[in-house]
Amino acid sequence: MSSLQNKLRELFSQPNSMHARPLSRRIVLFMAFFSLYMIILSADFIADKISFQVGQVSDRDVIAPRTVSYVDQIKTKKLEAEVLASVASVYDFDVTVAAKAEDSTGAVFRAARAVAVDKTLTDPDQKAVKLKATLPLSLPAPAVEGLASLNEAELAKAEEQTKSVLRKYLQRGIRDDGLDAARKNIALDVEELGLGKDAEAVVIGLAQTLVKPNFVLNVRETDKRKQAALASTEPVRETVKKGQVLVRRGDIVTAEQIYAMEELGLHRGSISEVRIFGLAIFVLVVMGLIIGYLYKFSPEVYAKDLHMVLLGLIILLTLLFGKAAHYYSNFVAPIAAGALLTAILIDTRLGVFISIALAVMFGVIVENDLRAVAVALIGSLTGVYSVSKSSHGYSLTRTGLWIAAMNFVTVGSTGFLEQVNGAQIMLQGVYGAVSGIASAVITIGFLPYLESTFNITTPVKLMELANPSHPLLQRLLLDAPGTYHHSLLVGNLAETAAGNIGADPVTVRVGAYYHDIGKIKRPYFFIENQADSENPHDKIAPSLSTLIVTSHIKDGLDLCRDYKLPQPIVDIVQQHHGTTLVSYFYRRATENEHGECIIEADFRYEGPRPQSKEAALVMLADACEAAVRSLSRPNVNRIESTVRKVIRERLHDGQLDECDLTLKDLNTIGDVFVRVLSSVFHSRIEYPEALKELERKKTKNGNNPKQCPGKEEACPEGEGDGDVRPD
Repeated sequence: MSSLQNKLRELFSQPNSMHARPLSRRIVLFMAFFSLYMIILSADFIADKISFQVGQVSDRDVIAPRTVSYVDQIKTKKLEAEVLASVASVYDFDVTVAAKAEDSTGAVFRAARAVAVDKTLTDPDQKAVKLKATLPLSLPAPAVEGLASLNEAELAKAEEQTKSVLRKYLQRGIRDDGLDAARKNIALDVEELGLGKDAEAVVIGLAQTLVKPNFVLNVRETDKRKQAALASTEPVRETVKKGQVLVRRGDIVTAEQIYAMEELGLHRGSISEVRIFGLAIFVLVVMGLIIGYLYKFSPEVYAKDLHMVLLGLIILLTLLFGKAAHYYSNFVAPIAAGALLTAILIDTRLGVFISIALAVMFGVIVENDLRAVAVALIGSLTGVYSVSKSSHGYSLTRTGLWIAAMNFVTVGSTGFLEQVNGAQIMLQGVYGAVSGIASAVITIGFLPYLESTFNITTPVKLMELANPSHPLLQRLLLDAPGTYHHSLLVGNLAETAAGNIGADPVTVRVGAYYHDIGKIKRPYFFIENQADSENPHDKIAPSLSTLIVTSHIKDGLDLCRDYKLPQPIVDIVQQHHGTTLVSYFYRRATENEHGECIIEADFRYEGPRPQSKEAALVMLADACEAAVRSLSRPNVNRIESTVRKVIRERLHDGQLDECDLTLKDLNTIGDVFVRVLSSVFHSRIEYPEALKELERKKTKNGNNPKQCPGKEEACPEGEGDGDVRPD
């Protein structure tokens, strides 16, 4: 698991600016999740395979799984064919055809006359050969032989008859499809003229050869009229309602029925491209809205690719569970689990928006069943409210019961609206209740894995760390009891102020419990753990004392890694001293013989300064508690003076420059600290004998409150600056 965490962090390591992240990585992630969502949501688009052929007898009843309206392409094509057939074609009359026929006729007969007057040609066969060679066009053999045998008078008459026949037919107009009929009719008409065998062969052969179509199809105008007719024709639309019987058992299957099954995706497992396209647009819109919401209202989530991946994974898992449950009942789907995981792991407000997004996406799975969508939405919103209303943790068991109850009520109310019978409402209500319990169970099951994989700290995890039986707290109690009780008081003090400045009370309290765990390694170098023993700092150099005191931060970080504490707690451990000065040892060092050579930076903590409200609050609570504890005769005025001074010194030292605390927040923190510390460190009745004995012991141990090595804040003048002492 740790290796997976490291790989994820390396993969999504990025600069702080949300605009400087690799765009290509985001695009790849977007397309990956888009593809996965499409696969899940479109799985039902390919239904059980039903393979029918036209004319086949159906062996089953085929029922429409949903309502669909579609264009019947078969009927539409029939209608379009009828419309196109009713549109007359447009022809243009070509006058040049008749003129060319007249010219060709004259040329043929001129050639025939030239052969007829040629005295050298006496044999008809010779004339025919000569004529065939001189004719301007190819004629049938009977026509050529007839021309060769006619005299001049017969040629003149045949010419006139040929032109007359051509004019007759060309003036009527001939189309391509009427050419054969025209030639047949020419032969019949010429036969009735009684011209004689040779003249008849000439007229028929020449007329049939020269007759051409003179009605030319105007393709452009014809297509224009056909397109206009098609445009005015409405497609044939059919509507199939959910539950309608498309084909009954024993019926003969028709082409229209097969087409209807194809539109519903029932025939041969076919799928509608239009539905896929619509689903793709829908998923893109939902994903775009989620990203837009993150960019506008949750920039801290949008800035982290790891959180974006987690959100996408939560939606994906929820849709998978919803898809699986849908095959049993739409009301048993644990959609609320996605909203719960989002609210707990990422952000509660985002959980509300994801509730809406998941509900509408679930609507695709349940094929727009409004009741199922309403149950999913209301149950999810109930879960988000339940896990977000308490700042001290929550019970997922109680949350599951709340969701179950609201699902039951929603199923019942929507069932009454649709006038569903009582028995069915009761059964569906039970399914809804099971959905609520299942949502809580799924959340409980996935929560620790997602927390660990994505390195996210939840209130549940923090509450586990706050348990006194935690092994690290037990070590702190046994090895450094003074530090343990100091940490408890700091936790109560900081938690009380956290709610007033918008900080997370649970994180603050747990961070305070663990902020000084590094003192476990050398507990007796810190005065709260020394009891009546000697102070070891009296025997070592100030620089070494400083090194020992400041090293409890590094030691604490080592323990954090050993016990796998979450990052927010590690940050508090590392930042709760910031770069403050260990002033007591620094002053001791400067009072030595070579004090002028002392560098102040050597007596400061390594930092960094507090980066969050929670870390800054623990720093101030730690310092104020230590300073007030050191007062010899605490009262409200001295406590308030000490608290205000500690906060002011931290502010002027720049320790609060890198967190988002305001001056108003600091004033509020001071008020809360004064109120709480005044109730804890109130003045007590003095017992003279006991006080004398206590002073005697302190003097014996060299721990006079006026001059306590490493315990500068013990001075009654209140010169201490908090936890600059060795604690």
